[in-house]
Amino acid sequence: MNRDYRRVWGASTAGAVGGEIGELALPVLALVTLGASAQELSWVRTATFLPYLLLTLWLGVLVDNRRRRPLMIGAELGRAGLLLTVGVLALTGQLTVPLLVAATFAVGALAVLHMLADFSFLPHVVTPEQLPDANARITATQSAVGIGGSGLGGALVQAVTAPVAVLVNAATHLVSALLLRRVRLAEPEVEPSEGGTLAQAKEGLVTMLRHRVVRALAAEATVWNLGNEVFMLALTVAVVGGRSDGPLALGLVLMAGGVGAFLGAGLSARLTGWAGYGRSLVVSMLLGNTAPLVGVLLSGSTSLRSLVVLAVAFLVSGLGIGVANSQAVTVRQLAVPARLRGRVNSAYRLLSWGALSVGALVAGVLVTVWGAWPTALAGTVLMAVATLPVALSPVRGMRDLDDEPEPTPAATPQE
Repeated sequence: MNRDYRRVWGASTAGAVGGEIGELALPVLALVTLGASAQELSWVRTATFLPYLLLTLWLGVLVDNRRRRPLMIGAELGRAGLLLTVGVLALTGQLTVPLLVAATFAVGALAVLHMLADFSFLPHVVTPEQLPDANARITATQSAVGIGGSGLGGALVQAVTAPVAVLVNAATHLVSALLLRRVRLAEPEVEPSEGGTLAQAKEGLVTMLRHRVVRALAAEATVWNLGNEVFMLALTVAVVGGRSDGPLALGLVLMAGGVGAFLGAGLSARLTGWAGYGRSLVVSMLLGNTAPLVGVLLSGSTSLRSLVVLAVAFLVSGLGIGVANSQAVTVRQLAVPARLRGRVNSAYRLLSWGALSVGALVAGVLVTVWGAWPTALAGTVLMAVATLPVALSPVRGMRDLDDEPEPTPAATPQE
């Protein structure tokens, strides 16, 4: 791999470290520092993911009409500045729940922009033949970061409080921006697409919905993210609220998922060569999506035994997800023409990540009405059934990327 790829890889790693720290720091900041209720925590989580629902299609049009690297750098600098502000306000006692909600919405909007631009930028950095390996390396690294990052996030929050952990999160995005500035690739000028913003956004959405493989992957990701958000918010309330060492304990459980994902990403290429894309993808999804349900059924409390059971479930789930993710990203990147990547990916994210904001709102209500563990069980049931759209689609018959079905032709409009 070339030097520019290594810098993009490094930037992705730095951002992943920040993401793991923020995954624990922001909820604990709301719950502990600000004394937020479960419902208020759901507002913070909703604000994080609401941009995927409201802004993704329009940012996808922007990505397809602009050079991607400047967009990525701007997004990282913006996230660093916002998180720095949140940390300082929290340390000085001036942060409130409404301010945190507004800041997390802005951080989420910049995260959407960075994700869409990065997805479209990487295929310019490496050749098509190198892309599966490039994605597998990034997925494996992010999984490795998940191993240490969740534990680091929990330890930071436990040792130096959530506001300081948020400041560390800001620093990781600054490092990412500096690495991206060092990329020397002469990214080609992008020719603006024809039609207005609405027409371009619609083209990406229609292309995604007509492509049988991408559509199935989007359906799986949407249902899984909805269930996972319900599960994770309920688990956070249960563990952080039920143990004096809650942040650290939750971080260690999540770390087990990172271990599994790292191992799965490392096995991805070997399993694909042996069983083919379709079969290995469906089996790994089945494994990864079902393990959390089994874990919750066998645990149901914050005792040490239950946390060990949950950690094993996260390990198995991460193993399956690590295999599936690196394969699915490559399929999606190569499934559509380069000029449509940003918009098709934005349509995919609109559904899959937009579900997170819905899940956060639903979780807040369910935890309040049902309690944490029944809500966690409901979330894991959704995660388990998420495999069905892929298992019942043409994906299961794919041996390699050349077997990928073409998009369904558009119907002839009536005169």
